[in-house]
Amino acid sequence: MSETLALVESPAQLLNVLEWAHVHPGEAASLTIAVLQPTDPRSRAQVRRLCRYASGSGVVWRRYEVRAGYLERAHELVRLGRAVAAADRLVIGDLFSRTIQLLLPRSKAREVVVVDDGTATTELVSLLTEGQALSRWHQGEVKGSAKGGPVNRWLARADLARATFFTCMPVTAPPGTEVRPNEYAWSRESFGPVRVRAGADLAGSSLVETGVVDQDRYIEAVGWIARSRAARRYLAHRRESPQKLERIAGTTGMEIVHPELPLELTALTEPIGQSVLTFASTVAYTLPIVLRGAPVRVELCELDDAWITPDTARRSVEFLHRISALAVARHGLARIPSQAHPRSETLPAAQ
Repeated sequence: MSETLALVESPAQLLNVLEWAHVHPGEAASLTIAVLQPTDPRSRAQVRRLCRYASGSGVVWRRYEVRAGYLERAHELVRLGRAVAAADRLVIGDLFSRTIQLLLPRSKAREVVVVDDGTATTELVSLLTEGQALSRWHQGEVKGSAKGGPVNRWLARADLARATFFTCMPVTAPPGTEVRPNEYAWSRESFGPVRVRAGADLAGSSLVETGVVDQDRYIEAVGWIARSRAARRYLAHRRESPQKLERIAGTTGMEIVHPELPLELTALTEPIGQSVLTFASTVAYTLPIVLRGAPVRVELCELDDAWITPDTARRSVEFLHRISALAVARHGLARIPSQAHPRSETLPAAQ
């Protein structure tokens, strides 16, 4: 039996490995999930919950503290390197990851599966297709590479029998690879039915934390949405700062909710608003699939270019507009126009 090793670094990636395993039981029969532990407490808490679900599904998982001190990190990378070298099939959550890229030369896997990492999958496929170096969309401009970069060369090696993208995103497979759809079958079959609560929920965004959107303008937009759409709850992104969330609560009066699971599972395990409002993000693609058939409306809050910070690369702005347009086209989402957001309010200064 082929040994299958999954490398994941976030709750979303872990969820999507479980989705892949559910619809590919034969390929996942020997699956072990290597969890490269994130550092922020909320991500770690969500990973912990998902690991319990993995155990309940009979999936083996192991933790690796690859972001600890120098000696522990070195020890964990040696352990992980042995596991990577022994695997006949790799299931990878984030090819952008420097840690994973460091491990790839150890791999002799004849099959590679890249599971959904949300909107990052769209950028990943685009960069691989164009032969560009892998740089995350919010990290500035990238330059083409005549040889396509080390990841491209690794995926093109002669002994690789198959490379697959398992994704819910609207992408075209790069040359020599294939795409298999992620329909969130495990989530929809394992949880629910959906319980709908009155009013609207706003899904929080980490665009401020990545340095792309100005914090004042973001909070201003959240306040307008709260008033105009009767949004009562703010479902915080796991990477949002406590200071920003405190300002949102004080400015808007919204209840700040910290989901204990990725939002896709939260929508199936906890009451969810009859409208879910989101900025450009992965949930604009995933929630319409997860909530299919439920009386819940997903709406997209458009971004105003005036919110973008001065140092943000044009590539990043174009990426956000592109994923917004694709989500609307793919799922027929209603739009909340950005030009309706007033910019004249006086916001309390950050403490």
